Parts: sequence; structure tokens; C-alpha cells
Amino acid sequence: MSAIYRLKTVSLPADAFGKPFLDPPDVVDIDNVTLYEFTLNQDKVTFKFPVPSDYKDGDFTFFVVWTNDGNANDNGKDVKWRLDYQTAIMGDPINGSHLNSPKEINDTYTSDTGWIEHHTGIMTIAAADFAGKLCIYIKLSAITPDGEEITCKPHLIGICFTYNLTINEV
Repeated sequence: MSAIYRLKTVSLPADAFGKPFLDPPDVVDIDNVTLYEFTLNQDKVTFKFPVPSDYKDGDFTFFVVWTNDGNANDNGKDVKWRLDYQTAIMGDPINGSHLNSPKEINDTYTSDTGWIEHHTGIMTIAAADFAGKLCIYIKLSAITPDGEEITCKPHLIGICFTYNLTINEV
């Protein structure tokens, strides 16, 4: 029996994430979208990410969808996003972070216009990190970038993740 599978990409909007009681980002509504405005090295969002039932094998890859506040020319300036995670199945501790956590990606805003949708590079959680687990607990924050930081606060639009899924078995 052989399986047919392909990549699946799922988008999670900012407002799908849980805002913790301590250090939550501010909510900003812009026309048709809700954004989370992050203070660097302070604000965070969390998410309980169940391993999808149609997951076949391989790594999970994540990228952050973000923008600036629309009032500044941030062309060429940077933001760094940090993804901390822990994996668990019943009976496992959910506190702390996985040995291979965090994942970080430095990203440069590439427009002199505000409110432009921007995608970071990929952050990967290796399949071995969540093998046999049911959930990945995620914490996302914006931290001091490697280069010159954007003038305003970074705004989270959402996160996209990709994985291999089984279509059917033949």
C-alpha cells in the first residue's frame, strides 16, 4: 500500500492566538483585519497547536505575516520574531521550552509605504521534536533585531504553517 501526500499550508490570523494575562500585545483594528501590536522584548501571544490529524510526516515550517503601523517609512529596517515551543502528550510537562527551542528569524521591511503585508523567512520545527506528541505549545514574541529596528512597533497579521498531509492511501 502506498500513500499519496502533498504539502498543506494553513493560515492562522492574529486574533486566533491567545493573549496572556501578562505582557499581551495591543489589539489594533485596521479596516478588515485585526492586528496585534508588539512592544519589543515584552509582548507575547500563545497558541496550543494540535498536531493535525491529517499530518503524514516531516517537519513543520512556520512563517510570520506582519506589517508596520502605517505611519512611518521603515524600508530597510528590521524586526526579529521569536517562536518558543514545547511539545507534549498526556502526562508530559507543558512548562518550559523544548531543547531545540526557540526559533528566530530576522526580517527586513521592504517598502516605504505602511500597512504592507510582509512574510518572514521560514522557521522549522523538526519532526523529531514532536514525534509521538499530540500538541505543540507556541509562544510568539518580537525581539531586538540584528539590524536597525523599525521606527514603529511590529504588527502581527498572523502565522502560516506548512506540513505534509496524507490525501489517500492506495
